[in-house]
Amino acid sequence: MENTPPCGDFSMIMANLESENPVANIAAMNHALVLMDGGKLPEPQLVCRLIAGLVSNLEKPHHEIATKRGFRSILKAISDAITSNNINMDSKGEALHAIQCYLMNEALRRIQHHASMVRLLKVPDQLTAVKVMYTFFHSSPGIMNDTRYVRAFASLMLSPHATVVYACAGALPSLSRVVPGFAFAVARAYCNILIVFPPQLSLQIPSVILILDRLKQIRMTMVDHPGFDNLAMDVLGALANRNFAVRRKVLNLAVSLLTPRNIVDVLWFLKNELDLAATANIPIEYQQMLAEAIRECQSAYPESIMQFILDPKYLVFIDCICYIKEIMDRNPMLRAQLLKGILRALRHVKTSPVCAAAVWAISVCSESLLEARGSVDAIFSLFEDLLKRRDMEKLINGDREMEHEYMLPRDYYGVKDRDAQGDHLKPWRVEMEELLFVHIGLTQQADGCYAIASSSKGSSSSEDASLSIPSLDHTDNLEILVQSGDVLLADFVDEILSMLLEKARV
Repeated sequence: MENTPPCGDFSMIMANLESENPVANIAAMNHALVLMDGGKLPEPQLVCRLIAGLVSNLEKPHHEIATKRGFRSILKAISDAITSNNINMDSKGEALHAIQCYLMNEALRRIQHHASMVRLLKVPDQLTAVKVMYTFFHSSPGIMNDTRYVRAFASLMLSPHATVVYACAGALPSLSRVVPGFAFAVARAYCNILIVFPPQLSLQIPSVILILDRLKQIRMTMVDHPGFDNLAMDVLGALANRNFAVRRKVLNLAVSLLTPRNIVDVLWFLKNELDLAATANIPIEYQQMLAEAIRECQSAYPESIMQFILDPKYLVFIDCICYIKEIMDRNPMLRAQLLKGILRALRHVKTSPVCAAAVWAISVCSESLLEARGSVDAIFSLFEDLLKRRDMEKLINGDREMEHEYMLPRDYYGVKDRDAQGDHLKPWRVEMEELLFVHIGLTQQADGCYAIASSSKGSSSSEDASLSIPSLDHTDNLEILVQSGDVLLADFVDEILSMLLEKARV
C-alpha cells in the first residue's frame, strides 16, 4: 500500500457503516475496498470509529459470508497500515488492540462451534486455537462454564500433531493454577475423548503419555473440586485403550486420584478388570499392571479396605464385605444387635462370599473380651470340619505352599435378578440382602439409617448371645458349604480366628 494522504471519503463510508440499512453497509464496504486498493487511507481520527463499525457489521447475522469476508479484508488492511506506520495516529495501540480482540473473539466463536473437530484443523490453526483459548481462559475464566471450550482444549490435547500436544501440555500448569476447576474439567474431558477416539498411530502414543503424566503433575489443583472423588473412575474408563504404555499411565493417574471415598469403587473396578483379563486370555503384562495397581490402592488406604484382606486372593470376598461394612460404618449403634443377629442367622449362609462377609462382621462387632471369646467359640464350632479338611489337604501335600483358585459357577456372577428400580443384581447381593433383611430383621428407615426389628433383638445383651455356642445341627445350608472343602474360605476363617484370638487374649 502506498504512503498517501488520508482520504476524506471515509467520513461518508463511516456513516454508511453505522447505518441499520444493509444496503448502505454493503455500499460502504465496497467503497472502502476500492479506496484502499487504490492506496487511500482513512483519517487517523476516524480509524478507531471505523474499526468499531466494521466489527459491528461482522457481528450482524444477516450479512452473507462473502460480505463479511470484505469487512475482514478492510480490517486487515487497516491493521497492516497501522503496523507499517502508513497511518500515523496517537491511539495506534488502541486501534490494534480493538482489531486483535475482534480476531480473537472470532477465533473463539469458531472453536466453540467446532469444539470436537478442532483437532482436525491444520497445524497452524490448531496452534492458534491453543493460543486463543489460553488467552481467554486467563482473561475470562468464566468461559470455563461453557463445556464446549473445555472439550475443544481436551480435543487439542489429543491432536495427532506432537507440536500441538506439547503446546497444550505447556499451557496446562499455568491454566490449572489460575482458572478454578480447569484441571478437573479438562482431565475428565480428555479421558472421555481418549475412550471415543483412541490413538490409531504409534506416533501418537508418546503424546498421550505426555498428557497423562502432566495431568498427574497438576492433580493437586483438582482436589477441591466437588466432583474430585469421581475422577478416578472417569480416568479408569480410558483403560479401554489397548496400548500397554497408555494403560500403565492411566492406572498411575487413577491411583494418584484416590480418596477415602472412592477407594472401594476403584478396587471393585480393578478387581473386575483383573477377573476379565484373566478369563479373556489377555497378556499377562496387563494382568500384572492391574495387580500392581490393586496393591498400591491397598497400601494407600489400608484402613478403608480392612487390613486382613490385603492378600489379593481374598478380593473375591471384597464385594460382600464392603456391602455390609458400609451399613456398619453408617450405623455404629447397631453393632451389638448385628453381632447377635449374624451369629443366629449364620446357619442360613449358602455361599463363600456371603459367609466370609458374615464372619468378618462377627469379628469386627466383637469388641469386648467376652464377645471376642464367644465369637471364637462359635466360629470354631461351625467351621472346625472345614479347617480340619484344609489342614489334612496341606498334610497330604507335604506342607507345600498350595495355590487355590477360587471359582464360583460361571452363572453366579451373571445377571439373575433385578431390584425395584430394574437394576441388575448379582446373586451374592440377593443372598446378602436375604441374610440381613429377612433372617436378621434389618430394616431401612425413612432417613436412610438402618434398624433391627424389635422382634429380632431378643435379649438386650449381645454378650449373652455370644455365649451360646452354635453347631452345624439343623444348618443344611452352612453344613453343605463347610463340607464343600473351600480352601480359600478356610484360610479366610483361620485368619479371622487369629484376629479374634488376639482380641480375646487367648
